[in-house]
Amino acid sequence: MNPSPNPEALFSSGGQHKKKALSSQFAKDVIHGFSRHPKAVSSQYFYDKPGDKIFQQIMNMPEYYLTRSEHEILSRQRKDICTAFNAFDEAFNLIEFGAGDGYKTKLLLSFLLESGADFTYYPVDISQHILDELSKSLQNEIPGLRVKPLNLEYFSALSKLSEMSKRRNVVLFLGSNIGNFSYNSAGGFLRRLSWYCKKDDMLLLGVDLKKDPKIITRAYDDPHGITAAFNLNLLERMNRELGADFVLSGFTHHTFYEPLSGKVLSYLVSLKQQTVSFSFLDWEVDFDEFELVHTEISKKYSIPELEILAQQQGFQVLKHFTDEKKYFLDTLWKVK
Repeated sequence: MNPSPNPEALFSSGGQHKKKALSSQFAKDVIHGFSRHPKAVSSQYFYDKPGDKIFQQIMNMPEYYLTRSEHEILSRQRKDICTAFNAFDEAFNLIEFGAGDGYKTKLLLSFLLESGADFTYYPVDISQHILDELSKSLQNEIPGLRVKPLNLEYFSALSKLSEMSKRRNVVLFLGSNIGNFSYNSAGGFLRRLSWYCKKDDMLLLGVDLKKDPKIITRAYDDPHGITAAFNLNLLERMNRELGADFVLSGFTHHTFYEPLSGKVLSYLVSLKQQTVSFSFLDWEVDFDEFELVHTEISKKYSIPELEILAQQQGFQVLKHFTDEKKYFLDTLWKVK
């Protein structure tokens, strides 16, 4: 196991890059993840500026059905969805966790505004850059929309919002983001969400459904090498931000789908025994030949699994909305 870097030695050596790197949450999480066995890095760090661009390419791949499927649901069934969460009966807060570029959410936002719903949109993200870009695009594309970005962690945002507004909440957690949790962790997240919400608040949850394993596998290990580039960008990001000296040809992307559990597991594999130095951290890490670094979980659900999960975590299932192929599900729940 590699020892953690010494902050005092680092600061005495000077250097703004080093100080900034070591104080970042990214550095802390990389140090923690690479000091454990097996090694791991959180998938949240896929999404820097280059990672965002690669993910845009992924969403445009013919093999990556997820975005298209959910876009179909929100495009064709937006009236039914908005009616189901009582959008036209009383004023409400529309809160979105991890809003990103708002590509799919804009379908709901424009419809709600055109239909005269009384609401304020609160996109929530830990990236101020993403929120700034989203706010700018919303001003241009949906003028008149009330937008109040919250640059906070999800539950901190809900807590702050409870002090700001007494309106009921409709929370959006789209894009199969719940799939980035294991089943138990998803349960914990949803239970915590129900605690932070008021009775009768609602959740619209985007979920990727279990289906033909070959379809799922191709979405995460495409023949174009785009998903591999997305995974390997984690190492590039460490080179850029933490002064690491990863040589990308020394690692490869590996992913597999386990149909029974519904888990897609993604890894980076070290192709040789090697040592990587982090110059901004005064630290180095050893990798064995064929050692795995876990980077992502993407869990797929059956509808019965989801309904059990909702019941266990304090929600009532109101309605399911699926695409034509039944690849994807947006499910509406109410806090009991």
